[in-house]
Amino acid sequence: MNTVKNNNSSANIRRQYNFYRILRAIWQENGVSRKELCGKLNLDKATMSTIVSLLLKLDIVEEIKPNNKSVQPGRKPIGLGIRTGFGCVIGFEFHVNGIKAVVKNMHYETIETFNFPHQRIKADQIKPAFFMAYSEVKKYLKDKPIIGVGVAIPGVVNHEKGIISNSWELGIVDKPYDFQAEIFDVLDIPGFIDNDANSCAWGILTKNRKKEYNTFLYTLFSYEPVHEQYHEDDNLSLGLGIVVDGKPYFGPDYTSGEFQTMIYNKDRLNQFDMTAKDQAAYKTDREIQLNVFSDLSKHLALLINFFNFEHIFLGGDIPALVENPQSILQGAINRNWPYGENKSCTIHIDEEKEMITASGAAGMFLEQMFTVPELDHNRGALTWQKVFNNLDLYEF
Repeated sequence: MNTVKNNNSSANIRRQYNFYRILRAIWQENGVSRKELCGKLNLDKATMSTIVSLLLKLDIVEEIKPNNKSVQPGRKPIGLGIRTGFGCVIGFEFHVNGIKAVVKNMHYETIETFNFPHQRIKADQIKPAFFMAYSEVKKYLKDKPIIGVGVAIPGVVNHEKGIISNSWELGIVDKPYDFQAEIFDVLDIPGFIDNDANSCAWGILTKNRKKEYNTFLYTLFSYEPVHEQYHEDDNLSLGLGIVVDGKPYFGPDYTSGEFQTMIYNKDRLNQFDMTAKDQAAYKTDREIQLNVFSDLSKHLALLINFFNFEHIFLGGDIPALVENPQSILQGAINRNWPYGENKSCTIHIDEEKEMITASGAAGMFLEQMFTVPELDHNRGALTWQKVFNNLDLYEF
């Protein structure tokens, strides 16, 4: 009896695992055929047919024109794709002067953007500010189904528990803010939260899901005021999103990616080797802008070569202010590389600019939604269960 029970349990796990493998593969490559999926995932036709039939029945997937248009004898292939109208996701970015929001469809295409100005959001204003923004976006979307939300926060965020550990910009220093309990647990749809740099890295993973970038570094530069309780001047800051083996690396206490220059200067004001005078002139002084980026490039080169990153993405405000940032950074990487040939690392400028972080937050939700659950990580499965109001997806 126990043997039969264990065999049934094992079969259920395999079916569930294959369900999410197929679902993710279709999301990654719109227009992929059943035959291509069988070859890519090493599955038999019967398993593929059963799971695809369920996905079509649930209205997640639809039949579309195939990607592969090569003429071959026999029956013409039919492509499969995530149904665009299945729903949309909303990405929110909290910053000191308000909230930005982006609505994306299931293919990470932008439907609409929003900006909700707010004078200095503080901890006790996070919940009402969020629900005000959420209700306005929901009102705009009318009857369009909203699948979930992603939220990006400047600071240190426990991504798994949904807790903001520290955010000077939002005045969260001495007492963590439980975003999960305050907002997600009372929200009518699932949601995920992360810091702003990691959110941008999530966005890169989603945007380039077909390429499947495996190991890269994302640098998010920002230049804006922080909470008046801490600094009176505008603040220049940098956050790093580290992706290893196709997943963001958080560190044991979720503080990975926090940058500080290695140069000691008792008059240093922020993360960089800058005095208050330097920072005050930064917006207009080209020499200071160049010096800051050149010094930063040396730090980044050490990380890139040490971890052997294949790609680095420069996002936010600073790259646009510096002439030839890719050339400067590549020079620093080559000088730091210990071997004869130059280091092979592709340097990208993230062009999304204004809504870069909110878009990344939406991508975070999609990437988590279409994940393939591991033994210790069933987040994607739980998300789909909530989307379908706890409908059992695995009775097939």
